[in-house]
Amino acid sequence: MKRLRDLLLPPEPSFPPSDSPADLAADLLETEKMAEELVDYLLGNRLFRQIVVETPMGVRRPKMTLGGLWERIQHLEAAEALGPADRKRLEAVKETWSEAMRRYPDQARAKLRSELKSYLHNWQYFLRQARNNPERWREEYDVEIRNKRRIQTVVHLLGKHAPEGLLEDLEKLEAEVEHRAARS
Repeated sequence: MKRLRDLLLPPEPSFPPSDSPADLAADLLETEKMAEELVDYLLGNRLFRQIVVETPMGVRRPKMTLGGLWERIQHLEAAEALGPADRKRLEAVKETWSEAMRRYPDQARAKLRSELKSYLHNWQYFLRQARNNPERWREEYDVEIRNKRRIQTVVHLLGKHAPEGLLEDLEKLEAEVEHRAARS
């Protein structure tokens, strides 16, 4: 009888129940999966770690970085619709984050520096291209601004270990590109 029921009924979801809207529940599941793999990520040699997680919104495959995980944590903390039970789950994620940062500070800084270098390269490339083609600047800015935001996040996470004056230098370069775009 149990076997027939298993064949006829859909399988139970493999994710925990949530007291939040489906989109936030999915974001929390992604964040929990990243936290679960955080130590392996820190001790591994890849900057971007592919995560696969089943959520109420379907299977998701985000790429994990420290900046990306931190942004997810911040997003969920700020989400008013995140339910009380899910906030407790988020607290567990934050504890995992804190413990990993405490236990593996050198590895975390190395990952953050690599992440900074990657996003900085992408943002500077976009700005150089925009300098030569102001129309591209206007069309793609909303998509490309993610790189700048991630740079800001990673610089924040690096704290005193961040390159001094980096954000100010980027602001100057961006202002130059905006000035050229306005003239064209």
